[in-house]
Amino acid sequence: MQRFATTCVIGLLAVSGIAWLTSAYLPVLGFASAALLYLLPVLYAATRGGVGPGLIVALVGAGSYNFFLLPPRYTFRIHGIDNLVSVFVLVAVALVTSRLATRLMAREAEALERARCSGELAELSAILASHPSAAPLQAGIDWVAARHGDLRLLAEGALPERDAAFSPLDLSALAWAFHNGDATGHGTAVMPAADWTFMPLAPKNPKEGHVAAIARPFDGRLREQAEIEHLRQLCILLGQSGDRHALETERRERERLEEADRLRRAFLASLAHDFRTPLTVITGRLAILAQNHPDARDALGAAQRLDRMMTDLIGAARIEAGSLAPAMESVDLVDAVSSAVNALMVPQWIAVERDIPADLPFVTGDPLLLHHVITNLLDNALKHARSCVTLLARATEDVVLFSVVDDGPGIPFDDRTRVFERFIRLEGGDREDGSGLGLAIVKGFTDAMGMTVSVNSTLDGGTSLAVTMPLAGREAM
Repeated sequence: MQRFATTCVIGLLAVSGIAWLTSAYLPVLGFASAALLYLLPVLYAATRGGVGPGLIVALVGAGSYNFFLLPPRYTFRIHGIDNLVSVFVLVAVALVTSRLATRLMAREAEALERARCSGELAELSAILASHPSAAPLQAGIDWVAARHGDLRLLAEGALPERDAAFSPLDLSALAWAFHNGDATGHGTAVMPAADWTFMPLAPKNPKEGHVAAIARPFDGRLREQAEIEHLRQLCILLGQSGDRHALETERRERERLEEADRLRRAFLASLAHDFRTPLTVITGRLAILAQNHPDARDALGAAQRLDRMMTDLIGAARIEAGSLAPAMESVDLVDAVSSAVNALMVPQWIAVERDIPADLPFVTGDPLLLHHVITNLLDNALKHARSCVTLLARATEDVVLFSVVDDGPGIPFDDRTRVFERFIRLEGGDREDGSGLGLAIVKGFTDAMGMTVSVNSTLDGGTSLAVTMPLAGREAM
């Protein structure tokens, strides 16, 4: 309203000045030039104030032109059509100019608003990108709140039911925003009577994330749709910043766990290496002592088990580090089985039977790794057998199937895949003892050599662990 009055006053003053100027110098200017001068205040009033001030100034200017210039001067009488034309021209100029000016000002306002919104988005992005931590996120929330009203981040599991700032209608709008993943509340199409506007921080994702609650503007006005859309973009930026913070936290935690796991593997491998030399000496001396003193056999067996445990730890570290590089060559499985049996202390109450043809073809494998595989399979069977362990080997056209069968309680069907996991000792079955590394080493070494290992139950309820080995001269399956 103030702009309307100011434009009218300035326009009318300009008309008065032009009336004085043209009246005093009419012989010099002439009627045509004087009429053109009256267009100037009309153009000013129409462009600055719109249609209303433009028409007022146009009508006053036409009257002034008629009163001061047209004969008979100083009267409002009109003697010709040309006098009417001057009035119509001034009115038409006012209308056309005001329409054009109004459109231009509207476009200018839209452009300025878009520039302002883009500037806010850029400024908020710079704040949130300052560092992937919680501090920039809180700074971004404070920045939005300072410009658009109080802002709170709400989680679905912690609805502010006892907060006096939220009415029952606000809580209903908040529940709708969580459930449907869309803007609700003040200024939106859903529950616009609410005092708060609720914006999901992720677009169309109603099941996850937070919702931003934005209070009514400071001046109490109703938010327009363009402002609602702008707030949506600001909230999406806040949500993305929160996601980056969560991902960064998860990454740091993963790196911490990986570093701890790496240190654990390095420690176990170093410990195993440090124990190998004294264990070798102890085992050798106990083997000599056991030849003349049967009572030393138990100590020798314990030392051998400890030595195998250290070997398993080193093998597990090599598998996890990815440094296992088998040296594949032709291996006599008959000799490999005999070597593994001789390396173990077999309890007196358990019989070890072999069903391996003497003419069994050679297999392709790493001799050292294959020795550990057979030793671990046999050691596992000896721990859980009741009275008998059977070693079987059969050759087909492409592979040799080597099996270690015990007559123990067996392994439940649902747990058969778990026995090959590290540090797994099944409860309620026949695999409760030991470190839980033996069969995991078997799995890792056989995979490295291109072999496969499987577990099955026997007809009498025992366990059969079978390794499929490629024949020498053939590629691993």
